[in-house]
Amino acid sequence: MKKKILILGGAGFIGVNLIEHFLNKNYDVVVYGRTLPLGFEGKIIFIEARLSDVIEKKDYLRSLKIDSAIYLINTFPVNSNVSDYEFLLEQNKNLINNIFDVVERFIFISSGGRVYKSSNRPHHENEKLTAICDYGKSKIALEQFVSSCANHKNKKHLIIRPSNPYGPHQKLTGNQGLIAVLIGRILTGEPIEVWGSGLEVRDYIYIKDFVGIFYSLYCIETPKYDVYNIGSCAGESTLSILDAVRLQLPKHEIQIKYIANNQIIKSNILCNKRVLDEIGNFTYTNLSSGIAQFIEWLHATPHNK
Repeated sequence: MKKKILILGGAGFIGVNLIEHFLNKNYDVVVYGRTLPLGFEGKIIFIEARLSDVIEKKDYLRSLKIDSAIYLINTFPVNSNVSDYEFLLEQNKNLINNIFDVVERFIFISSGGRVYKSSNRPHHENEKLTAICDYGKSKIALEQFVSSCANHKNKKHLIIRPSNPYGPHQKLTGNQGLIAVLIGRILTGEPIEVWGSGLEVRDYIYIKDFVGIFYSLYCIETPKYDVYNIGSCAGESTLSILDAVRLQLPKHEIQIKYIANNQIIKSNILCNKRVLDEIGNFTYTNLSSGIAQFIEWLHATPHNK
């Protein structure tokens, strides 16, 4: 019998890449959410539902005998605060609490970029968490809730803190994902907006690398820890990213507009020692190769732009 994986909120960038990977590994994939992930009609079990529908869907979910759930739902905007923070938090907690009851293991995809304070050193998983926005605060609160649920219900769990993944299936017109946004603006001739000085440093990881590392960790029966960063442990500034994208799109003219912002975290790099100690050595896709593969994928699938 094939194993079943439940992905909550699978229509987004990371979700679609995880669906592809688990299908290729011969899993039955169940997706719970408001939107059917494009391109998977007839290949997955899709449960169209809102967060608040979990009670009425619970018996059906239990009947599917799901091994693990991956929680990708995000109801908090990344770059702004919300007026109904507590209400949204409780909605997420209610769904998480009920999903714990119908799976053997719960995996929460948190954030590596919004739960750590600025530091010139790579962030370790056991650092004290600090958030300056509602999105980051919600991730910290839900991490704590997931750990509490796992202890209370005696269930396995993992918390994953990704760095900044980029690559196939990422939207070029969103307000998140620097590499995708830069590519989109260059291709359409729109001005490039650089928030802050452009020297701010982030950790970027090609999405196929993220999925590969995640899956290797997923397959470990009893990992040593409950929390893992998944990043490259390498920092790139906004301007160096822009240069790398321009090299792949040399025929396009660009305009740069600097926007002052003193709230931007200056440096955020994730230490990957814990996860690599767990799964073994991993060969990362270098930045220029990852960007080139992303652009090649975009040319091959223009409807995904």
